[in-house]
Amino acid sequence: MRTTLWPLSLGSLLTLGAALTGTSSEGDQGNLRLAHRQSTCDGVVLVRHQGEWGHLCNLEWTLAEASVVCRQLGCGPAVGAPKYVPLPGEMVRPWLHNVSCWGNESSLWECSLGAWSQRACPHEWVVVALCANGTFREIRLVKGHSPCAGLPEIMNVNGVDRLCGLHVEEATVFCRELECGHALQAPRQDVGVSKYMTCKGTESTIRNCRLNNKLRGGCNLLLDAEVICSGHVEARLVGGEHSCAGRLEVLRGLTWGTICHADLDLPTAHVVCRELGCGIAVSTLGGAQFGQGSGPVWLEAFRCVGNESLLFHCPREPGHHCGHEQDAALTCSEFRLVNGSRDCEGRVELQVQGTWAPLCAANWDLADAMVLCHQLNCGNAVSVPPGGHFGDGDAPIWPDVFHCVGTEPHLLHCAASTLGAHDCVLGNTASTICSGLQDILRLRDGQSYCDGRVEISLDGSWGRVLDNAWDLHGASVVCRQLGCGEAQRAYDAPAPIFRRVPVGLRQVRCLGSETRLVHCNVSTSLLVPAGTLRDAGVVCSGSLRVRLAAGPGRCAGRVEVFYQGSWGTVCDDAWDLQDAQVVCRQLDCGHALSAPRNAHFGAGTGHIWMDELHCLGNESSLWKCQSGSWGQHDCRHKEDAGVFCSESVALRLRGGTSGCIGWLDVLYNGSWGAVCSNALRDISLSIICRQLGCGDQGWLENRPSSGAGLGISWVDNIKCRNLHNATLWQCPSAPWNPHSCTQEEEVWINCEGPPQIALQDPAQTPNCSSSFGCLENSVLRVLGGEDGCSGRVELWHAGSWGTVCDDSWDLVDAEVVCRQLGCGQALAALGEASFGPGVGPVWLDEVECLGSEVTLEACQAEPWGHGDCTHKEDAGVRCAGVSTTTALSPSLTPPSVAEVWNLSEIACLVLGCLLGIVFLVMIAQWCHIRDASMGAGMLGHLQSEGIYEDIEVDPVPKKEENTVSRLLMLEEGYDDAEEPEDQPTENDE
Repeated sequence: MRTTLWPLSLGSLLTLGAALTGTSSEGDQGNLRLAHRQSTCDGVVLVRHQGEWGHLCNLEWTLAEASVVCRQLGCGPAVGAPKYVPLPGEMVRPWLHNVSCWGNESSLWECSLGAWSQRACPHEWVVVALCANGTFREIRLVKGHSPCAGLPEIMNVNGVDRLCGLHVEEATVFCRELECGHALQAPRQDVGVSKYMTCKGTESTIRNCRLNNKLRGGCNLLLDAEVICSGHVEARLVGGEHSCAGRLEVLRGLTWGTICHADLDLPTAHVVCRELGCGIAVSTLGGAQFGQGSGPVWLEAFRCVGNESLLFHCPREPGHHCGHEQDAALTCSEFRLVNGSRDCEGRVELQVQGTWAPLCAANWDLADAMVLCHQLNCGNAVSVPPGGHFGDGDAPIWPDVFHCVGTEPHLLHCAASTLGAHDCVLGNTASTICSGLQDILRLRDGQSYCDGRVEISLDGSWGRVLDNAWDLHGASVVCRQLGCGEAQRAYDAPAPIFRRVPVGLRQVRCLGSETRLVHCNVSTSLLVPAGTLRDAGVVCSGSLRVRLAAGPGRCAGRVEVFYQGSWGTVCDDAWDLQDAQVVCRQLDCGHALSAPRNAHFGAGTGHIWMDELHCLGNESSLWKCQSGSWGQHDCRHKEDAGVFCSESVALRLRGGTSGCIGWLDVLYNGSWGAVCSNALRDISLSIICRQLGCGDQGWLENRPSSGAGLGISWVDNIKCRNLHNATLWQCPSAPWNPHSCTQEEEVWINCEGPPQIALQDPAQTPNCSSSFGCLENSVLRVLGGEDGCSGRVELWHAGSWGTVCDDSWDLVDAEVVCRQLGCGQALAALGEASFGPGVGPVWLDEVECLGSEVTLEACQAEPWGHGDCTHKEDAGVRCAGVSTTTALSPSLTPPSVAEVWNLSEIACLVLGCLLGIVFLVMIAQWCHIRDASMGAGMLGHLQSEGIYEDIEVDPVPKKEENTVSRLLMLEEGYDDAEEPEDQPTENDE
């Protein structure tokens, strides 16, 4: 393209004529080159004149001029014509001023040339030509959820250039060049700042913008947002029991909307599941099964073939018109059953990064199978055949070890101990046979798969059983049909929380001898809104189970037993290591390291179910040990028994300046040991940092140990997989070994954690001397809000961050959080994941604070990690103040008096002080009078001695003696005097 030339003087024109005459013989390729790049087909344009090299000085520089340069150099067509402000070492003197080309010239010398002169340029930039045969390959947006959203990059042959600090003009050019529409969001919004890359917004390619190398610096990932173009499309599932089930919502640009169920076919559902890393589609659901969405209902339908990697790539066509009552929903699964005679039986396989591989049968049991069958919409688990029953498969066997209760909505929600597990024996693949959905029952929302709310499948879909006319006879039929023993309770249960479930049966009247619930006198009903009536609930004898609560993980804590529908504790009378050994074996937690007593993990609540246990140590369950009758005891909760098992694990970073930097240690078998660096890759580092609450990225640092090692290195060859909500405990590795690597191979990690959060794992503080690891003091933070005083409430516990359920969450609870954060008064207590759903465990449920507690963990709540919530119910707060620090341990930041005491308490304190002063004055006066009397007696009044002796035998001292004796007696019977008798009640029906 021709451009207007700067005005030239007559002398300049004469100089130009002489230059043109001189270059007619010099117009060969040797007088033109591209410099300061790794390729001869990229770089600053330099020309040679009179034996000296210099750069072009052009106010305007376009692809037309760059094309001629690339053609002359034999470098193919031009792909970019940026202006470039070089570093001082790259500067040469200008030679040729104001070149203008049409673009079809074969040589630069055929263009309109300006003046040959070494006078200074009026601007600081030089011109650059980027040719097709150079290093450039493509521009792209990465780490987004479609090609039209993400962080901007330029990919070259020798690497990637990350572009930081882009504003709306640069983002506009990026989106246009990617054919993604216009820019809706730019990484930076600030104005009036100097930038490394500067575009006008009208350029055809980002490679035509001006670059200032003097302003180039490192990228700040915390400051740069994604580029989002109007063509961006992204899918998510909302409102389900886990992240791979729910209402389908599609993001177009910056707006979320739903689609009609009629527009969702199975191939499209498979693509959605693949995009979300959720495996394959199990089922599609209509009728707003996971609740109605908000926002638009998109009128454009996706018509996927089924093999696309993203919904973005699917063809589109006009769709149906519908309201939110017809919002589409689906469920996905990363697990499948293959090689069986029907869909609901076969070899268990897990998909990782698009590849299916079988699971090991070594630790696979009926509870694991029950969760998988429910997850695959295949009813209940009927049996777990021996390993290899449905063939070996062609892929290596995953060594995953799950510890499911049977009530989890998804296998990846079960506790896992894959880290350190031994390799699977060849051919020992896990197998499962599910019942299918025809005329079967299941129990939901309970503490095991043998208690909970009754659901029935009559026509291939699940329905509720209403509680009208429900009694123990019906419960007996349910327990018998499920193979769960005898019925212990029949009760009315709350309606389902997460989805709209039709009513299957109502007015169920049984004799108690029927083999199936449908054989009773029943009535069926049409769909009714969830919550209109309560559901039938059952507790069967097969629900009996044990857990460890309030400890650092599932393998350490207070011993609790679920009996007749209620959790209760175990008294520590006669409690010893043999009793603890039975608990550890029953929970698949290795062997017992210690059997702490005296409510080491805090006092429990409710029943004390067991006392005076005398286990031999080889029993299969705790209730097979010799003991008294259920509920018969002479204890209080200050005597609750606890257990530390060898499989209790925890994670920390040691020796750094914060809890997000340091040597990576893991607690195992009662001892802290190092983690080895071999095979540790980006996915593993991301999972570790996320588990520690330290961001999503981490880096290895080669740092000499300098004698700082622990003498133990527990685990090597960690190879984590990109699974939903994965933790380090779900990562395959070499088996546990205290000498897994040398001290030089122990790993030091830098996590990207927020700089304002400086966490110290409580287990590495000087006061932590327990050989079994110390209980970690909870640490509090809020995330997702506009500042450090609003957001989703999260607690650090057992080596990872977790959330708080919004059940019973109110302003009193929020007040404790705001006080603990130093954020003043609570303005709002928010639920339903108002600040977005969290990840990791839901640590606390049914929190009931009085309002005067110093920390949230001091409030009454369900045991750590034993709630019935998902992240859809994460609690949040909004406080009045602005926090200067977040996520600090309460023990390090005691609140001020004004924050802990209210006005009435302060008034009482002042009054008490005044009364104390008056009392001291009275004592001083009494002492003065007594001394005067004694002085008179010493001067010869002998009668005073008789009076003095009479006072000695006065009844008052006797009363004091009795008082002391009574206090000693109460101290010996401390529990009886201190704590009232527990009187739990049950509402049996």
